[in-house]
Amino acid sequence: MSKLVQKQITVLTETGANPRSFRWHDRWHHIATVYESWRETGRWWCGEGERVFYRAETVAGGIYELYYDTGRCQWYLYRVYD
Repeated sequence: MSKLVQKQITVLTETGANPRSFRWHDRWHHIATVYESWRETGRWWCGEGERVFYRAETVAGGIYELYYDTGRCQWYLYRVYD
């Protein structure tokens, strides 16, 4: 199961732009492993930029999907897995 979140978040990145940790619900979640990453074009006809997605596991064991919106230069928490 997963829950769609789609909230703007603050992310710290490694060299190469992989997320290292993110702030959600007033606390930092530190990423242990990035399992995969992929790119989606977004709705270009609406002026959206490309989105770079990351599926990651935190040190506490949670699985999350984050993405970076290249058009807005902003990070989002997209999905949380149960």
